[in-house]
Amino acid sequence: MANIPVFIITGFLESGKSTFIKEIFNDPEFVENEKILLIICENGIEEIEKNFLDKNNAKLVYVNSKEEFTKTYIEEINKKYKPTKVIIEYNGMWQHDIIENIEFPRKWEIAQIITPIDASTFENYIANMKSLLIEQFKNSDLIIFNRCKENTDKLKFRNNIKAVNPSANIVFELENGEIDDRPLNLPFDINSDIIEVKDYDYGVWYLDALESPSKYEDKKIKLKGIAVTHPKYPKNVFAFGRNAMTCCSDDISFLGLLCQIKEPVNFTNKEWIEIEGTIKIQFLDREQREIPYIIASNYKLIDKIEDDLVYF
Repeated sequence: MANIPVFIITGFLESGKSTFIKEIFNDPEFVENEKILLIICENGIEEIEKNFLDKNNAKLVYVNSKEEFTKTYIEEINKKYKPTKVIIEYNGMWQHDIIENIEFPRKWEIAQIITPIDASTFENYIANMKSLLIEQFKNSDLIIFNRCKENTDKLKFRNNIKAVNPSANIVFELENGEIDDRPLNLPFDINSDIIEVKDYDYGVWYLDALESPSKYEDKKIKLKGIAVTHPKYPKNVFAFGRNAMTCCSDDISFLGLLCQIKEPVNFTNKEWIEIEGTIKIQFLDREQREIPYIIASNYKLIDKIEDDLVYF
């Protein structure tokens, strides 16, 4: 018996979860010859009609409280409906450790976690409910910003996501439902002789370089950050980066990459430096992806910058 894929749709109420689920059913390859079980953990404005379910050979069950969402309940509905695919519309106000810790029936396997986000309310949530919003997308494979406008700050939205979940795929969808595939505007000139990254743009550069390393290959760069050596590193290699606040003051991460220079260096005290060098690319077999690193031509020690944290 094949595994039963489970698709988890997370997000706040009215973020577009039910609309997205209906769009999934429009894909013939997704529904053909399948018995789909749809588990709804909250009641939204968008209702799913019975004739829609019948047409797609889908069964719908509601979970009215997190106390009801247990291994025993899931086992019961699995036995009753015998699905070949499962979609869970998760309640945006429930802690995610509920679904992270629940023991699914045998053969159930999480295939994808998808988070629709209403672009028109995203900044308000980031400003006032950041930690709760992060819960929605921290483990997501795909994040869809819907209801985008022509002037939506896609770069800012993307950086907020990537700071917490760098591996997530992000899609921007306009109000008419079309995908907005216009390139993001970077706050520095990638085609200049030397890419000079301002202090407050480090996070933008770092996340973009990790996501699209090939476009930076052989580019010269100049930027400021913290240099750190390690006993396991070769004498001429050091880590370079900045500390970033991804959620709150207790959640500080080092956003960095390796640098190589001709002469041996020793930055055991985490020195602040300004570095100039050339970006190179290396393929990591264990992660099956390319990562950037810097061949440093020179550096100089500097004072710690005034606002030393990277924010998103």
